[in-house]
Amino acid sequence: MFLGVVIQSLAEITVLAQKAGVPRHALLEFLNQSVMGSMFTRYKTPAFVNLDFKVTFTPELLRKDLDLGLDAGRRLEVPMPLAAATRELVQAMMGRGMREQDFAALLLQQAQASGIELQPENMEVKDGLS
Repeated sequence: MFLGVVIQSLAEITVLAQKAGVPRHALLEFLNQSVMGSMFTRYKTPAFVNLDFKVTFTPELLRKDLDLGLDAGRRLEVPMPLAAATRELVQAMMGRGMREQDFAALLLQQAQASGIELQPENMEVKDGLS
């Protein structure tokens, strides 16, 4: 569940920055060098900057995990509004035919909902793994 909420949050702030005129690579470089950066944000930076969504985890698998977590929340009476909203965004992604893309393509859905069309920045950026 955390994976879903984190990728959606990253998509939202990335699109907000892009729409405000901040290139994605600049925002992600800043984020990754701050206390808020993580192995995960660094790992997804190439996908967000260059729009290369090689499949590492599908929306269908993410939806399954969100459903499992939300079921546990219901059983244990723990409200999970962020996870529930994220689950619906993943479902919308799948409904748009994006089942075979990487879950990070939530960025494209967020951009479309924000009225912008993203283009690859064609920048060499590190993924934090090498």
